[in-house]
Amino acid sequence: MKRTFTTIVAAAVLLLASCGGSTQLAGIQGSGSSIASGPITGFGSIFVNGVEYVTSNAQIRIDDQPGAESQLLAGQVVTVTGSVNSDGKTGTAAQVTFSGDVAGPITGIDIAGGTFVVLGQTVRVSGSTLFDNKIQPASIASLQLGNIVEVSGFPNAAGEIVASRIQLEAAGSALEVKGIVQSLDMTAHTFHVNTLTVDYSAIAPSGSLANGVTVIASGTMLNAGGALVATRVDVLPGFGGTANEVGDIEGLITTFTSNSDFVIDGQRVTTNANTQFTLNGVTLAVNVRVEVDGSFDASGVLVARSVQATPDSASLVRGLVDNVNAASNTLTVLGVTITTNSDTEFEDKSSQQLRLFNLSDLHMNDYVEARGAPAQSGGLNASILVRDRPENYSYLQGTATNVASPNLTVLGFMVATSLATQFSGPDGSTLSAAAFFSQAPNKTVKVRGTLFSGVFTADRAQIEQ
Repeated sequence: MKRTFTTIVAAAVLLLASCGGSTQLAGIQGSGSSIASGPITGFGSIFVNGVEYVTSNAQIRIDDQPGAESQLLAGQVVTVTGSVNSDGKTGTAAQVTFSGDVAGPITGIDIAGGTFVVLGQTVRVSGSTLFDNKIQPASIASLQLGNIVEVSGFPNAAGEIVASRIQLEAAGSALEVKGIVQSLDMTAHTFHVNTLTVDYSAIAPSGSLANGVTVIASGTMLNAGGALVATRVDVLPGFGGTANEVGDIEGLITTFTSNSDFVIDGQRVTTNANTQFTLNGVTLAVNVRVEVDGSFDASGVLVARSVQATPDSASLVRGLVDNVNAASNTLTVLGVTITTNSDTEFEDKSSQQLRLFNLSDLHMNDYVEARGAPAQSGGLNASILVRDRPENYSYLQGTATNVASPNLTVLGFMVATSLATQFSGPDGSTLSAAAFFSQAPNKTVKVRGTLFSGVFTADRAQIEQ
């Protein structure tokens, strides 16, 4: 990360067209302006929360510096201000802003727990995390102590960062943290962001510091006591817009009172009798990932028109494409039907490195990885679809059923094991076949192997966290 980080710019207000037509966000009449926050799912121009925003005249801000759309990456969580058309699927961006959640060296890794630590911030890896091309294989197991990374994601109720994208950075890159001020000491000029101490004695913060406000602090070094010596501290505004402005936010529920009253990263959301819920079998609660669109009231509360929950993305299919049906937004890999939609994040890590990559660019025998949740009718609903460089092996990950040594079922496939299969637990430690089969039932299991005549023969099988 070669740039410093500062405040996310507040929403820009766009005037209505001279013809008098109003704009909408997913069908809600607004004031003519909208604000959205969520991960980038694709380009051409830019897709965020299922809306394709034209960015030809937009101001792009990356780490508080002027940037270009070509510098943005899939999985980065951005704020888009502009307008959305009445179809709820297209719009025009006035400004796109990206700022990472933490950037610095990795000081701790817990592979079994799926977490690592950067500048005192716990980063949690999930099935929806995208990894930099240089992190191979794309897994927490590929990270090393001392790696300098930039993480973009969503805060959860415990103050952890649930990573949406993890990017490797060069040595000497700036250090940065975004979070809530705790233990403010205005005499010593220090505060905490989780376990990190920030020393701002050498600078004047931008905005009024107070416990509970969200800030971005950046610097180039830690002092002898491990505190970040800040060269800049900016107090951030909340996501909320003005009365009747339309808003669309994706993130984790950090405070939950009821289905009609909850908070996403500091933004209060209320629902009413007109709110449409698409929960996909998920019960709303703390740390559930949701997308909410609606309009702001005079108090800055987002009154939801719709609430959509995202199921856990713990299932995975990785292998050669059998066929593609762009008309139905599906493809088949290892015989598993994979369904994509406007919220699926697309990325091309193959030798072609297409930036404007989507389902229509896939062909038979392309090597891909799809991650998502099992569909009720079978197959996989993809939250992420990555085309990658081919490997000699294929992979399946999902809930282990019909477990009876030496076989088990994953995503509807019978997986066969043998005396040559290597078994391991969540931390990567070796398990005996007997221990594996006693622990695997109804656990998430990842298997590597080959598919022949409808049977997946595994050379490796691991119980996942």
